[in-house]
Amino acid sequence: MERAMFSIRTSLSAVLAPAILTLALAAAPAGAEDAETPGVWEACEADVAEYCGEVEPGNGHILSCLYAHETVLSEECDAAFADFGNAIDGFFFTVRSALATCATDVEEHCSGVNFGKGRLLSCLGAAEDDLEPECEAIVMNINEFLGDDPE
Repeated sequence: MERAMFSIRTSLSAVLAPAILTLALAAAPAGAEDAETPGVWEACEADVAEYCGEVEPGNGHILSCLYAHETVLSEECDAAFADFGNAIDGFFFTVRSALATCATDVEEHCSGVNFGKGRLLSCLGAAEDDLEPECEAIVMNINEFLGDDPE
């Protein structure tokens, strides 16, 4: 059962990570009411050019570089980067909550599914009528966010 729970946890992380990270990177800082408040990339464009211009993008290298230079970042970049950190914290809370909420449904309906490439989410979607209401709501919210809303 412990191995199954690890697989479920890993799978839910794989399903939710791209959606949450995409939202976090593009989102305005928390509490911002101005629609023109930039996300991390926009707020940190000059800082990335100055401190991380030689860093090869991908696999979190740019974010790691920004973190390494956190004491010299512009105020705007620092604020956006802090908000990004808060979004990451929220992501891990969301994954833990989704895992706790959907673990029984994943085990019951999708235990034989090979994880990755959206297969777990597809499996849960196919079993939508048989899911616990809380898990069904999570699956619907993820599908809506990803633009896969069947309605």
